Amino acid sequence: MHSATHSMFPAAEQALLSPVELNTLATLMLPGLPQTNSSHTEPEQAPQPSLSFAPAVEDVEEHAEDDADPAFLDEPDYTLDDTNSLPIPAGYTYICQFIAHDIIADSHFHIGGRRTSALLNLDSMYGNDGSGDPIRSIEAHYFNSESGRFLTQTHDVHRVPPGTIENAPWATAWMPEQRNDENAIVLQLHSLFQGLHNAFITALPPAQTDITERIITARRYTVAVFHHIVINDLLPKLVLADCHEYFFNKLGPFYYDTSRPYAQVPAEFKLASFRFGHSMLRPRYHLKTEHSQSFSLGEIMRRPPFEPLEEAHVIDWPALFFEPLENEGLQQIASPIDLFITSDMATVPHPTNPRAGRNIAQLNLLAGIKLGLNSAEYILGAITTEPHFKAFAEYFEQRLNHRKLIVTSPGQETDFIYALLAVLQEQQRTPLWLYTLQENLTDYPDNNQYKLGLVASAINCDVLRSAMYECYRSSKQDGMAQLADNFTTTIQQAFACLGKPLHTMADITTYLTTRSHSDE
Repeated sequence: MHSATHSMFPAAEQALLSPVELNTLATLMLPGLPQTNSSHTEPEQAPQPSLSFAPAVEDVEEHAEDDADPAFLDEPDYTLDDTNSLPIPAGYTYICQFIAHDIIADSHFHIGGRRTSALLNLDSMYGNDGSGDPIRSIEAHYFNSESGRFLTQTHDVHRVPPGTIENAPWATAWMPEQRNDENAIVLQLHSLFQGLHNAFITALPPAQTDITERIITARRYTVAVFHHIVINDLLPKLVLADCHEYFFNKLGPFYYDTSRPYAQVPAEFKLASFRFGHSMLRPRYHLKTEHSQSFSLGEIMRRPPFEPLEEAHVIDWPALFFEPLENEGLQQIASPIDLFITSDMATVPHPTNPRAGRNIAQLNLLAGIKLGLNSAEYILGAITTEPHFKAFAEYFEQRLNHRKLIVTSPGQETDFIYALLAVLQEQQRTPLWLYTLQENLTDYPDNNQYKLGLVASAINCDVLRSAMYECYRSSKQDGMAQLADNFTTTIQQAFACLGKPLHTMADITTYLTTRSHSDE
């Protein structure tokens, strides 16, 4: 039995997916059900498969732990009066991918060789000089040496001749994280936050003349605004409201606390709970605010030699980030979080061999098998019995009691996947990634599939809170409350510097796109 490199839960000997089960699941999840908002209806009894699945695990492919980018769907139905289960604007899926690229290492090591930190400190933009300081560890060559501004282009990043970046003969993007150049939307998010840094450089008082210190101050503010967006804009759209309250307002404990320093991204997060975004992927995206040309996932993906961004791929940000009940234009939303993935993800190109298609569902399941990731039932048992999780288990006791997935079929051609999932649950072998995609039906009586269930919400909130709050540590004695206070102080300073609060992605995109050319 393999063990995960770092796990939030003690490793256990347990039966994982057999090769037959893995291939069956990977096949049934793609192309999946039609993406609609229709509620599941529960038949009297879920059908049982006629096959008997052996729990033996065969050898898995070499790159099973590949960082399957949370890249991201069909046009789901959307009703303006459905306020209890608001869908998620399509752009937030790519914020998740941007986060993953910042804190989860590239398992291919095929471009650049960036040193990845577990802290969410945007070192995918600023670089990491290895000093260990989450904010001061900048790599100065990404900035203009006179102004401290990022070297960047309109809607794009600064580009250099092929061969300039070590180990990347075809890479031309002048940035630490080359994965951010492999997708047109993520590339422009990278450029957007570079623009936010540059706005802070412009807004900083001229008395601070040391360029390095100006860059560091602008980074501190940019990172704080990004954290503010993650905590107050992204996560409320994705996680249970009472779970968000527990982690960010009550500062309740889960796995990580100040006595258990956060230094490594846990396997449960990077291999399962934070891979929910694959289900949210649309097959096509409009990048403009009107229903004009749309682009498939394959067209949005960029390939070597990574030429400058095409004009047709330039984004009108309101097409991806908007207030669902206020926007009167294009309402482009993510697909629901469920067991099904758009067929475009059945053949995700290999980063160094575009002809080698890879099934993203199979890769995700293989990753958990290769590293011996605990089953969802084992993890649930640990949460309800291990002393370390006692405070969380008592707070959510009602939700955790007799907790089982709803695995009834909506009565379409993929009934078998629900039957197989029921067998896995009965045998306590449910992969955590599958549990993540189906758990929301257990927590939302109205079948809201636009948010995560309790276990996935808890793992994601705990890891992201730790990854963010550790950036505000001023002494070894700082507790969680002090880290939260330090963050609050920093975000207040950042907003005071700009003279404007930025609470949502729509706020940021509007602010940056309406700034005068003289500020640029």
